Amino acid sequence: MPEKYWPETVILWGAGATKNLGLHATKELIKLILDISNNDFSFLKDKDKKLADAFKKLVTEDLIKDPMISRIYDLKALDIIISTNNKFNMHDLFTMLDQLIENDMGFNAFCDGRTQFLRVERVKAAKRCLILLIEELERLSVQKTPGYVDKKKIEPYYEFAKILTELMVEEARAFEDRGYKRDTRRFYLYSYAIISFNWDPLILWNIFNVHKEENKNPICFKDGLELQLYDDFGTKVASNYLDGDESEIWYTSDESQCRSINDYNYPSRIARIGKVLFPHGMFGSRICPECGKSIITFEEKWDRLSTEIFGPSILQDLQKNWKYKTHKENKYKKGAIECPYCGQITYPYDMTLIIQSLSKQKNVAALEELKTEMGLLMKNAKHIIFAGYSLPLDDIMVKTFFMSSISGNDKNKLKCTVINYDEKYRGEDWLTGQNIYKYMRRSKNHSVVECIRNVLDIFLEKNIRVCLKGIPEVFMKDGRISKKKVIDILYPRDYFREGFPIKRD
Repeated sequence: MPEKYWPETVILWGAGATKNLGLHATKELIKLILDISNNDFSFLKDKDKKLADAFKKLVTEDLIKDPMISRIYDLKALDIIISTNNKFNMHDLFTMLDQLIENDMGFNAFCDGRTQFLRVERVKAAKRCLILLIEELERLSVQKTPGYVDKKKIEPYYEFAKILTELMVEEARAFEDRGYKRDTRRFYLYSYAIISFNWDPLILWNIFNVHKEENKNPICFKDGLELQLYDDFGTKVASNYLDGDESEIWYTSDESQCRSINDYNYPSRIARIGKVLFPHGMFGSRICPECGKSIITFEEKWDRLSTEIFGPSILQDLQKNWKYKTHKENKYKKGAIECPYCGQITYPYDMTLIIQSLSKQKNVAALEELKTEMGLLMKNAKHIIFAGYSLPLDDIMVKTFFMSSISGNDKNKLKCTVINYDEKYRGEDWLTGQNIYKYMRRSKNHSVVECIRNVLDIFLEKNIRVCLKGIPEVFMKDGRISKKKVIDILYPRDYFREGFPIKRD
């Protein structure tokens, strides 16, 4: 019989999980874009002056006056489209743009007292501009000084990543002692997985950095082999790796590599791997327009405070640390990344970002593969955590996908934890049973109530618990991330009778 081992706990990572870092939710992003369209830059008043000035230059000069940039990212066209309806939400705006583009139609707008017609080429450029603004606003939001995130704010996420890493090392020792074969999923697959519906790579970058530290000073098993920890993106991804003057392909890790490393016939080290998926895409990722391969950027130095992981900005002042590596990248700049497969230059508009739209879009092969992997993770999970992910209305397709994915699961056994934030809530730490409904009746926090209601549509009430402290507060004790709290949230004894490390029988 084939192995059926999958991560027991699946963490659905959403905008609420990173709000503490300053990152904007979708509703906030559309408001900021409307402000920019109205020439209102008041949201920059508390930002570093160099960053604020650079962002103003981008939207008032480069996107308007630069003949090449303004043609590719048409801010004027976007302003005209937005001016026809000041009540646009992101869902409506992207759906309308996608429908126009798919039908090869332009846009007729009554603006400034007259009718203006935008051909479909300008509609496409307006959509590229919208995606660019989203990327630049999020990049700007996390920078305290040019090129760096706020160390104090990022520290809890780094501590969280360190504890996850410690737990996977402890789990490896326990699995080894129980005699789990190293070249099977039962041993090498982490008991947690992260599905991030954010575009930012900050949680991933912190995990990468901690794994790098652990792998430099690894534990040894009784036979002297060292343990190495890796991450699996759920699809084959490559990155540029600079070695002298040559651009070489560097692949991210996957399960097949992990199984080969753990082959008993060729002992050299021991590897474990965890699933970290970005089904909506990620800043810094690209689909090559020539060969169609999926690529991603990684920085040359392991500085967890650097924003290089966001990829290059079209304006150097907004991504101070970024260094173009190859001859072609240095020649073209403006956010250029050379494809390590075919050498074609990719730009920010080649990013694989998915914004929920009702329009039928051409499927991106790499993201379709992630969707399949996500379905399997959900189907086989024993415990699903909504970590700041609220299943908003514009993610209705995700909600129905979840429902179909877990339809074959025993709902009497499938557990669910909801972590959200309500600043006015002062009650007990965890809500269960009728107390969940009592909160929903009394609360005026509509987004949190909507989240809980959506979860109740999917899971049985008896298997749901809700915390309203938010992230990272839910994991913290005395100002630090608590290992005990992380264990209690990911592997509660109410859900896993044996506690942590979990048993795989």
